[in-house]
Amino acid sequence: MSSDTTPPRPGTPTPTAAEAPAQPVPAQPVPAQPVPAQPVPAQPVPAPGAPAPGAPAPDAWAVQAKADRRRRWQVGAAVLLTVVTGAATAVLVTLPERTDVPGLATPNDGRYAFPELTLPPLPAGASAPSDYKVRTHAADLRGLLLPPPKGAVAATPPASPTASPSPTASPSPLSSPSGSGTASPAAVPSLPPVAGRWVPCDRDAMLAADDAYTLRLTTDACRGAAAQGWTAADGTRTELRLLHFGTGDEAADFFAGALRMTSSKDIASWHLDVDGKYPVAFGQVDVRLSDAQAGGMPTGRIGWVQSGDVVAVVQLTNPRGVPLQAFRQVVALQSGLLA
Repeated sequence: MSSDTTPPRPGTPTPTAAEAPAQPVPAQPVPAQPVPAQPVPAQPVPAPGAPAPGAPAPDAWAVQAKADRRRRWQVGAAVLLTVVTGAATAVLVTLPERTDVPGLATPNDGRYAFPELTLPPLPAGASAPSDYKVRTHAADLRGLLLPPPKGAVAATPPASPTASPSPTASPSPLSSPSGSGTASPAAVPSLPPVAGRWVPCDRDAMLAADDAYTLRLTTDACRGAAAQGWTAADGTRTELRLLHFGTGDEAADFFAGALRMTSSKDIASWHLDVDGKYPVAFGQVDVRLSDAQAGGMPTGRIGWVQSGDVVAVVQLTNPRGVPLQAFRQVVALQSGLLA
């Protein structure tokens, strides 16, 4: 019987385990070990317009010049936008009427829109009232009257521009040769047309309801009187009178006596306006309010203003009430023409 193993021969040493031939060892698979991620340092991001890393540094003067140009363009654009916007706004505001512009409309408080006010020329050699300590008026009295406002209807057409009292007329124009109660006119062709008219120094000039103050006009030597009147669109009737006296003392005496009146031809009764403030350009003012009222307003307001040798009478009447602002406006403007 054969055997795969041959017995060693006698005398032949048996190999030890150490000397035994090495047997191949099958390779064992080595599991993959995870490699920890290494942190990547953040790289700085260059600012817009900044040079890239490693690029040569730009010239500092060039950078500053570029920034200055950019700033000038920004400022110029802002200025241009402001100018264009402002011009467009101004055009939009000035084209329509104020009352038609949203946010700017204001209710009408009764004040009037007067034309441009101008003073009449002075006669040759005469001086303006402001040149005297006691103011005297040498200009055409009709030219010192406040003209009618826009939209108003004048009371009467103006008188002839060449008819005016003579500067050397008698101190009492009430006693004229013709008996008409008017002063003798003298031609003064150099004076321009005016809106007012001459009236006699009688109750028409004073708007008086009795003869007591006609006599006072004679006593205080009224030398001339001019009248103006109109009716506004709201129905308010305005009457103006300018009474010219020989001196400021005579005007002051008449002013003090006129304040004792209790009514006029158009206002049945009145009382002193103790609360009203009526600033005038020069002189003193006294105002009375009608006892009758409508809509919380008096139906009549009358005031006297003394300015040197002239006394102005301002009367506004309206059965629906006279607005305060309209009366204050007329008093202020009329006093300004006399100053």
